[in-house]
Amino acid sequence: MRIFHLKTSLSLFFGLFILSSCDTNQFKVNTSDIPQQEIEIHDYARALFMLNQDSLKRDLGALQKEFSLFLGDQSLKDEQVIQLNYYINDPFLMELFSAYQKAFPSMEPIEKELDVAFQHLIYYYPNIQLPEVYAYISGVQDPVIFQENILVLGLDNYLGADCEIYNKTGIPRYRINSMTPEYIVRDAMIAISMHEIEAPAADAMLLEFMIYEAKKLYFVNSMLPEIEDQILQNYTPEQLKWFSDKESDLWKYYIENELLFKRDYESLKKFINDAPFTSVFGNNTPPRTGIWLGYKILKGYAGNNKVSLKEVLLNTDAQEILKKSKFKPGR
Repeated sequence: MRIFHLKTSLSLFFGLFILSSCDTNQFKVNTSDIPQQEIEIHDYARALFMLNQDSLKRDLGALQKEFSLFLGDQSLKDEQVIQLNYYINDPFLMELFSAYQKAFPSMEPIEKELDVAFQHLIYYYPNIQLPEVYAYISGVQDPVIFQENILVLGLDNYLGADCEIYNKTGIPRYRINSMTPEYIVRDAMIAISMHEIEAPAADAMLLEFMIYEAKKLYFVNSMLPEIEDQILQNYTPEQLKWFSDKESDLWKYYIENELLFKRDYESLKKFINDAPFTSVFGNNTPPRTGIWLGYKILKGYAGNNKVSLKEVLLNTDAQEILKKSKFKPGR
Protein backbone atom coordinates (compact mmCIF):
# COMPACT_ATOMS: atom_id res chain seq x y z
CA MET A 1 0.00 0.00 0.00
CA ARG A 2 2.85 2.37 0.76
CA ILE A 3 4.34 1.71 -2.67
CA PHE A 4 0.96 2.41 -4.25
CA HIS A 5 0.67 5.74 -2.39
CA LEU A 6 4.22 6.65 -3.36
CA LYS A 7 3.54 5.96 -7.04
CA THR A 8 0.31 7.92 -6.86
CA SER A 9 2.08 10.86 -5.24
CA LEU A 10 4.82 10.80 -7.85
CA SER A 11 2.24 10.64 -10.63
CA LEU A 12 0.46 13.63 -9.19
CA PHE A 13 3.76 15.48 -8.78
CA PHE A 14 4.85 14.92 -12.35
CA GLY A 15 1.37 15.73 -13.61
CA LEU A 16 1.50 19.06 -11.82
CA PHE A 17 5.05 19.61 -13.09
CA ILE A 18 3.91 19.06 -16.65
CA LEU A 19 0.98 21.41 -16.20
CA SER A 20 3.19 24.12 -14.71
CA SER A 21 5.71 23.64 -17.51
CA CYS A 22 2.95 24.25 -20.06
CA ASP A 23 2.24 27.57 -18.38
CA THR A 24 5.86 28.71 -18.65
CA ASN A 25 6.17 32.17 -20.15
CA GLN A 26 8.31 31.65 -23.25
CA PHE A 27 9.01 35.39 -23.45
CA LYS A 28 10.73 35.74 -20.09
CA VAL A 29 14.45 36.51 -20.39
CA ASN A 30 17.09 37.64 -17.93
CA THR A 31 17.58 41.41 -18.25
CA SER A 32 19.22 41.87 -14.84
CA ASP A 33 22.53 42.90 -16.47
CA ILE A 34 20.84 45.66 -18.43
CA PRO A 35 20.60 48.88 -16.41
CA GLN A 36 17.36 50.79 -16.13
CA GLN A 37 17.21 53.40 -18.85
CA GLU A 38 15.69 56.24 -16.81
CA ILE A 39 13.32 57.13 -19.63
CA GLU A 40 12.05 60.72 -19.64
CA ILE A 41 8.97 61.64 -21.64
CA HIS A 42 9.21 65.22 -22.89
CA ASP A 43 5.69 66.47 -22.26
CA TYR A 44 5.10 68.96 -25.06
CA ALA A 45 1.36 69.03 -24.44
CA ARG A 46 1.69 70.23 -20.86
CA ALA A 47 4.50 72.64 -21.69
CA LEU A 48 2.58 74.22 -24.58
CA PHE A 49 -0.93 74.46 -23.16
CA MET A 50 0.27 75.94 -19.87
CA LEU A 51 2.11 78.85 -21.46
CA ASN A 52 1.40 82.40 -20.35
CA GLN A 53 -0.72 84.10 -23.01
CA ASP A 54 0.75 87.51 -22.20
CA SER A 55 4.31 86.42 -22.95
CA LEU A 56 3.62 83.73 -25.54
CA LYS A 57 6.35 84.54 -28.06
CA ARG A 58 9.08 84.78 -25.40
CA ASP A 59 7.93 81.63 -23.62
CA LEU A 60 7.68 79.67 -26.89
CA GLY A 61 11.27 80.63 -27.60
CA ALA A 62 12.28 79.23 -24.21
CA LEU A 63 10.67 75.90 -25.13
CA GLN A 64 12.47 75.52 -28.44
CA LYS A 65 15.57 73.86 -27.07
CA GLU A 66 13.63 70.93 -25.56
CA PHE A 67 10.90 70.84 -28.20
CA SER A 68 12.67 71.71 -31.43
CA LEU A 69 10.95 68.64 -32.90
CA PHE A 70 7.71 70.64 -32.82
CA LEU A 71 8.89 74.26 -32.81
CA GLY A 72 12.03 74.10 -34.91
CA ASP A 73 15.31 75.74 -33.90
CA GLN A 74 14.90 79.08 -35.67
CA SER A 75 13.33 82.19 -34.15
CA LEU A 76 9.58 81.93 -34.48
CA LYS A 77 7.91 84.35 -36.86
CA ASP A 78 4.84 86.31 -35.80
CA GLU A 79 2.54 84.23 -38.00
CA GLN A 80 3.84 81.03 -36.38
CA VAL A 81 3.13 82.44 -32.92
CA ILE A 82 -0.37 83.41 -34.05
CA GLN A 83 -1.00 79.88 -35.37
CA LEU A 84 0.21 78.35 -32.11
CA ASN A 85 -1.99 80.76 -30.17
CA TYR A 86 -5.02 79.60 -32.16
CA TYR A 87 -3.95 75.99 -31.53
CA ILE A 88 -3.75 76.23 -27.75
CA ASN A 89 -7.01 78.22 -27.58
CA ASP A 90 -8.99 75.85 -29.79
CA PRO A 91 -11.99 74.75 -27.63
CA PHE A 92 -11.76 71.09 -28.70
CA LEU A 93 -8.02 70.89 -28.00
CA MET A 94 -8.45 72.71 -24.68
CA GLU A 95 -11.07 70.14 -23.68
CA LEU A 96 -8.69 67.37 -24.68
CA PHE A 97 -5.90 68.91 -22.63
CA SER A 98 -8.16 69.18 -19.58
CA ALA A 99 -8.90 65.44 -19.85
CA TYR A 100 -5.21 64.81 -20.57
CA GLN A 101 -4.20 66.44 -17.28
CA LYS A 102 -6.63 64.25 -15.35
CA ALA A 103 -5.60 61.04 -17.12
CA PHE A 104 -1.87 61.75 -16.89
CA PRO A 105 -1.04 63.77 -13.77
CA SER A 106 2.45 62.30 -14.15
CA MET A 107 4.38 60.60 -16.94
CA GLU A 108 6.04 58.26 -14.43
CA PRO A 109 3.80 55.18 -14.93
CA ILE A 110 4.35 55.30 -18.70
CA GLU A 111 8.07 55.92 -18.24
CA LYS A 112 8.38 52.87 -15.98
CA GLU A 113 6.63 50.61 -18.48
CA LEU A 114 8.72 52.02 -21.32
CA ASP A 115 11.81 51.32 -19.26
CA VAL A 116 10.87 47.62 -19.05
CA ALA A 117 10.21 47.49 -22.78
CA PHE A 118 13.46 49.29 -23.62
CA GLN A 119 15.50 46.97 -21.39
CA HIS A 120 14.16 44.08 -23.44
CA LEU A 121 14.78 46.00 -26.63
CA ILE A 122 18.44 46.31 -25.64
CA TYR A 123 18.53 42.61 -24.74
CA TYR A 124 17.48 41.64 -28.27
CA TYR A 125 19.19 44.54 -30.07
CA PRO A 126 22.32 45.40 -28.03
CA ASN A 127 23.49 48.10 -30.44
CA ILE A 128 20.17 49.87 -30.75
CA GLN A 129 19.90 53.61 -30.15
CA LEU A 130 16.90 54.18 -27.93
CA PRO A 131 14.50 56.86 -29.13
CA GLU A 132 13.77 60.19 -27.53
CA VAL A 133 10.18 60.11 -26.30
CA TYR A 134 7.66 62.95 -26.56
CA ALA A 135 4.00 63.35 -25.63
CA TYR A 136 1.60 65.75 -27.32
CA ILE A 137 -2.03 66.50 -28.14
CA SER A 138 -2.71 65.09 -31.61
CA GLY A 139 -6.36 66.05 -31.92
CA VAL A 140 -7.17 62.32 -31.57
CA GLN A 141 -5.32 61.64 -34.82
CA ASP A 142 -2.02 59.80 -34.45
CA PRO A 143 -1.64 57.55 -31.39
CA VAL A 144 2.03 56.74 -32.01
CA ILE A 145 4.66 58.00 -34.45
CA PHE A 146 8.06 56.34 -34.61
CA GLN A 147 10.81 57.35 -37.00
CA GLU A 148 14.51 58.20 -36.91
CA ASN A 149 14.89 57.36 -33.21
CA ILE A 150 12.01 59.61 -32.22
CA LEU A 151 8.93 58.18 -30.48
CA VAL A 152 5.95 60.53 -30.29
CA LEU A 153 2.92 59.58 -28.21
CA GLY A 154 -0.42 61.22 -28.94
CA LEU A 155 -1.66 60.65 -25.41
CA ASP A 156 -5.03 62.23 -26.14
CA ASN A 157 -5.78 58.89 -27.84
CA TYR A 158 -5.56 57.13 -24.46
CA LEU A 159 -7.77 59.15 -22.11
CA GLY A 160 -9.92 56.17 -21.08
CA ALA A 161 -12.90 54.28 -22.44
CA ASP A 162 -15.25 56.49 -20.40
CA CYS A 163 -13.95 59.74 -21.90
CA GLU A 164 -16.98 61.69 -23.12
CA ILE A 165 -14.95 63.54 -25.73
CA TYR A 166 -14.55 60.36 -27.75
CA ASN A 167 -18.32 59.91 -27.99
CA LYS A 168 -18.62 63.46 -29.34
CA THR A 169 -16.15 62.77 -32.12
CA GLY A 170 -18.09 59.74 -33.36
CA ILE A 171 -15.32 57.20 -32.73
CA PRO A 172 -16.81 53.66 -32.82
CA ARG A 173 -17.24 52.01 -29.44
CA TYR A 174 -15.08 49.03 -30.38
CA ARG A 175 -12.18 51.42 -30.92
CA ILE A 176 -12.85 53.46 -27.77
CA ASN A 177 -12.50 50.31 -25.67
CA SER A 178 -8.76 50.26 -26.38
CA MET A 179 -8.20 54.02 -26.01
CA THR A 180 -6.92 53.58 -22.46
CA PRO A 181 -3.50 54.09 -20.84
CA GLU A 182 -2.87 50.32 -20.76
CA TYR A 183 -2.41 50.34 -24.52
CA ILE A 184 0.18 53.14 -24.78
CA VAL A 185 3.40 51.13 -24.52
CA ARG A 186 1.87 48.20 -26.37
CA ASP A 187 1.10 50.48 -29.31
CA ALA A 188 4.53 52.09 -29.08
CA MET A 189 6.19 48.69 -29.40
CA ILE A 190 3.99 47.84 -32.39
CA ALA A 191 5.18 51.04 -34.07
CA ILE A 192 8.81 50.10 -33.40
CA SER A 193 8.24 46.51 -34.56
CA MET A 194 7.22 47.69 -38.01
CA HIS A 195 10.79 48.82 -38.63
CA GLU A 196 12.00 45.27 -38.00
CA ILE A 197 9.43 43.33 -40.05
CA GLU A 198 9.11 43.13 -43.80
CA ALA A 199 5.56 43.84 -44.91
CA PRO A 200 3.91 41.44 -47.39
CA ALA A 201 3.26 42.47 -50.97
CA ALA A 202 -0.14 43.99 -51.65
CA ASP A 203 -1.25 40.79 -53.42
CA ALA A 204 0.13 38.41 -50.79
CA MET A 205 -1.88 35.48 -49.44
CA LEU A 206 -4.05 35.89 -46.38
CA LEU A 207 -1.68 33.55 -44.51
CA GLU A 208 1.19 35.97 -45.14
CA PHE A 209 -0.80 38.86 -43.69
CA MET A 210 -1.80 36.68 -40.73
CA ILE A 211 1.86 35.97 -39.96
CA TYR A 212 2.92 39.57 -40.59
CA GLU A 213 0.38 40.93 -38.11
CA ALA A 214 1.24 38.14 -35.67
CA LYS A 215 4.91 39.16 -35.79
CA LYS A 216 3.99 42.58 -34.45
CA LEU A 217 2.31 40.95 -31.46
CA TYR A 218 5.23 38.58 -31.01
CA PHE A 219 7.59 41.55 -30.91
CA VAL A 220 5.41 43.30 -28.33
CA ASN A 221 5.21 40.15 -26.20
CA SER A 222 9.01 39.86 -26.35
CA MET A 223 9.41 43.44 -25.10
CA LEU A 224 6.63 43.16 -22.51
CA PRO A 225 6.69 39.53 -21.28
CA GLU A 226 4.10 40.17 -18.56
CA ILE A 227 1.54 41.85 -20.80
CA GLU A 228 -1.96 40.37 -20.50
CA ASP A 229 -3.42 38.67 -23.56
CA GLN A 230 -6.42 40.97 -23.30
CA ILE A 231 -4.18 44.02 -23.87
CA LEU A 232 -1.70 42.38 -26.23
CA GLN A 233 -4.35 41.14 -28.63
CA ASN A 234 -6.93 43.84 -27.90
CA TYR A 235 -9.78 41.53 -27.01
CA THR A 236 -12.31 41.44 -24.19
CA PRO A 237 -12.30 38.43 -21.82
CA GLU A 238 -15.50 37.23 -23.53
CA GLN A 239 -13.84 37.39 -26.95
CA LEU A 240 -10.83 35.46 -25.71
CA LYS A 241 -13.16 32.81 -24.31
CA TRP A 242 -14.88 32.59 -27.70
CA PHE A 243 -11.51 31.85 -29.32
CA SER A 244 -10.73 29.24 -26.68
CA ASP A 245 -14.09 27.53 -27.21
CA LYS A 246 -14.17 27.82 -31.01
CA GLU A 247 -10.51 27.35 -31.97
CA SER A 248 -11.05 24.01 -33.74
CA ASP A 249 -14.20 25.18 -35.53
CA LEU A 250 -12.49 28.40 -36.57
CA TRP A 251 -9.51 26.60 -38.04
CA LYS A 252 -11.80 24.13 -39.79
CA TYR A 253 -13.65 27.03 -41.41
CA TYR A 254 -10.37 28.53 -42.65
CA ILE A 255 -9.22 25.21 -44.10
CA GLU A 256 -12.52 24.16 -45.68
CA ASN A 257 -12.91 27.56 -47.34
CA GLU A 258 -9.24 27.65 -48.42
CA LEU A 259 -8.87 31.07 -46.83
CA LEU A 260 -5.14 30.82 -46.14
CA PHE A 261 -4.30 31.18 -49.82
CA LYS A 262 -6.82 33.88 -50.70
CA ARG A 263 -5.32 37.02 -52.20
CA ASP A 264 -8.35 39.33 -52.33
CA TYR A 265 -9.04 42.47 -50.34
CA GLU A 266 -12.38 41.14 -49.09
CA SER A 267 -10.60 38.37 -47.19
CA LEU A 268 -8.22 40.86 -45.61
CA LYS A 269 -11.11 43.10 -44.63
CA LYS A 270 -13.07 40.25 -43.03
CA PHE A 271 -10.28 38.45 -41.21
CA ILE A 272 -7.45 40.95 -40.66
CA ASN A 273 -8.83 44.49 -40.51
CA ASP A 274 -10.27 45.80 -37.27
CA ALA A 275 -14.04 45.82 -36.90
CA PRO A 276 -16.69 45.36 -34.19
CA PHE A 277 -17.06 41.67 -35.14
CA THR A 278 -16.40 39.12 -37.89
CA SER A 279 -19.43 39.30 -40.15
CA VAL A 280 -19.35 35.70 -41.40
CA PHE A 281 -19.43 34.37 -37.83
CA GLY A 282 -22.11 36.65 -36.41
CA ASN A 283 -22.49 39.93 -34.53
CA ASN A 284 -21.27 38.56 -31.20
CA THR A 285 -17.94 37.24 -32.47
CA PRO A 286 -14.45 38.78 -32.19
CA PRO A 287 -12.82 40.64 -35.08
CA ARG A 288 -9.37 39.94 -36.58
CA THR A 289 -9.69 36.16 -36.34
CA GLY A 290 -6.87 35.79 -38.87
CA ILE A 291 -4.45 37.63 -36.61
CA TRP A 292 -5.45 35.53 -33.61
CA LEU A 293 -4.82 32.32 -35.56
CA GLY A 294 -1.61 33.75 -37.00
CA TYR A 295 -0.32 34.45 -33.52
CA LYS A 296 -1.06 30.91 -32.37
CA ILE A 297 0.80 29.60 -35.42
CA LEU A 298 3.77 31.92 -34.90
CA LYS A 299 4.13 31.06 -31.22
CA GLY A 300 4.03 27.38 -32.11
CA TYR A 301 6.70 27.89 -34.77
CA ALA A 302 8.98 29.76 -32.38
CA GLY A 303 8.47 27.36 -29.49
CA ASN A 304 8.85 24.13 -31.47
CA ASN A 305 11.94 25.23 -33.39
CA LYS A 306 13.81 27.19 -30.72
CA VAL A 307 14.34 30.16 -33.02
CA SER A 308 15.40 33.61 -31.84
CA LEU A 309 13.26 36.72 -32.04
CA LYS A 310 15.26 38.01 -35.00
CA GLU A 311 14.88 34.67 -36.79
CA VAL A 312 11.12 34.76 -36.23
CA LEU A 313 10.85 38.28 -37.61
CA LEU A 314 13.14 37.69 -40.58
CA ASN A 315 11.47 34.52 -41.81
CA THR A 316 9.14 35.64 -44.62
CA ASP A 317 8.10 32.13 -45.65
CA ALA A 318 4.63 31.96 -44.10
CA GLN A 319 4.00 28.43 -45.37
CA GLU A 320 7.19 27.17 -43.75
CA ILE A 321 6.18 28.85 -40.49
CA LEU A 322 2.78 27.15 -40.65
CA LYS A 323 4.28 23.75 -41.39
CA LYS A 324 6.91 23.95 -38.65
CA SER A 325 4.44 25.32 -36.12
CA LYS A 326 2.69 21.93 -36.02
CA PHE A 327 -0.50 23.88 -35.38
CA LYS A 328 -3.37 21.39 -34.98
CA PRO A 329 -6.25 22.76 -32.91
CA GLY A 330 -8.21 20.26 -30.88
CA ARG A 331 -5.41 17.70 -30.67
